[in-house]
Amino acid sequence: MAEKTIAPQAKKNIPKPPEKPRLWFLPEKKKANKRPQPVLTVPVKKKKVYHYSVRKGTKTIEGFQNAQSADEVKRNLIRLGFEIKHVRRHYEFQFRASSNEIVSFVVTSARLLEQKLPYSEVLQIMANNTKDNNLKGALRNIILDLKNGVDSRDAFIRQEKVFGEHVALMLGIASKSGEMTSIFKSVAVLVERQSEFKKGLISSLIMPAITSVTVLGAIVFYAVFLVPQMMEMLGPVMSTTPPLTAWTLKASEFLKSNYVWMTVVSLIAIITFYGYMLTDAGKLMRDRVIIRIPYIGNILRNTSTEIFCRVLGIMYTSSSENVEAIQIAAEASGNAYLSHRIRTVSIPSMLKYGTDLGKAFQAADFFPEIFISRFGTASETGAVKETAVQVADYYQLENQFSMKNLMAFIEISITIVIMAALVFLTLLSTETASLNIEPNM
Repeated sequence: MAEKTIAPQAKKNIPKPPEKPRLWFLPEKKKANKRPQPVLTVPVKKKKVYHYSVRKGTKTIEGFQNAQSADEVKRNLIRLGFEIKHVRRHYEFQFRASSNEIVSFVVTSARLLEQKLPYSEVLQIMANNTKDNNLKGALRNIILDLKNGVDSRDAFIRQEKVFGEHVALMLGIASKSGEMTSIFKSVAVLVERQSEFKKGLISSLIMPAITSVTVLGAIVFYAVFLVPQMMEMLGPVMSTTPPLTAWTLKASEFLKSNYVWMTVVSLIAIITFYGYMLTDAGKLMRDRVIIRIPYIGNILRNTSTEIFCRVLGIMYTSSSENVEAIQIAAEASGNAYLSHRIRTVSIPSMLKYGTDLGKAFQAADFFPEIFISRFGTASETGAVKETAVQVADYYQLENQFSMKNLMAFIEISITIVIMAALVFLTLLSTETASLNIEPNM
């Protein structure tokens, strides 16, 4: 049977079959014959900060501007009709601003916002009247970023070295919310409480440290240097050596003969331990162990709980993402163990199994019973923000009384240590004064 052939001209007249409609959820097929064209990427230079001084008439104006080069700044200023005096690169090393200055900035900003002043004008007023140079530079950078169209939240996050990571985040969120004044006030309370706790903890520990070093120095000087010299002079004419004096001489001889390797080993151990404490695993172990120390651990746990509640209340006023608010509050608490448990236990149980808030916090194995009970009720009534603020106020009052009791306990402990050191030195001096000396015949 002969094959049926079609002439080339007839092939052109054959109609093409209709294309099947493509379903919307299927990706469009790419043509195999066309190769993708290479995309040329032009590297964008990062803008730098320049300080300029210009003159217009008899008035001299100074300021800062973000640009890619000094020539760009000069062109912009000349275009505006200014006479340029100088344009220089501005180098700024950011350090953490003092807590008092941050509290003053936040509180004053909240009061100015209550008077319906524009936010940009509030920032300008605070930048001109702030005494802290680090905070002043950060506010100027924020103003420049906002003028250049940077998002207000990103502008604050860029200055996290000055404000602190979580304070900068909350101020950035507040600048975009409709409850800016209330959030600013809450942030001021948070920063003030963090500062008060650090000052109280340092003041309660600095006195024991100074007392311990002083007492230890006195004992070492008397036992290691003074007593051996006396015994070296009186030893040949003594019949017997008292037991405490003999023990002191042995300890002195051991320290003198082995102080080199003991010092080296101690320094290596301290540096290794400190280096480990700077790692994530070290911080996690430190914060897990420290909350189990009697009484002091309870204070530290309550303080982390208070800060967690304050940040949670702030984030609930401005964020609809509850999971994000809980995670940020845990990170801001300052306890790595709490942050780890919230991230790996509480939040997964809420997302995967739909666990309510109270039971999810209980699974973290960190919070006190009162906290769990209150948030268990808050998850049913929906009053999480109000409950967080109330619980934070409760633990604030409890910590204030606990810190006073801790100070009293430390004072008693210091007195006991001083008394023990005085008793030891008195006994040693008494033995030394009552040595039985036999003259040589």
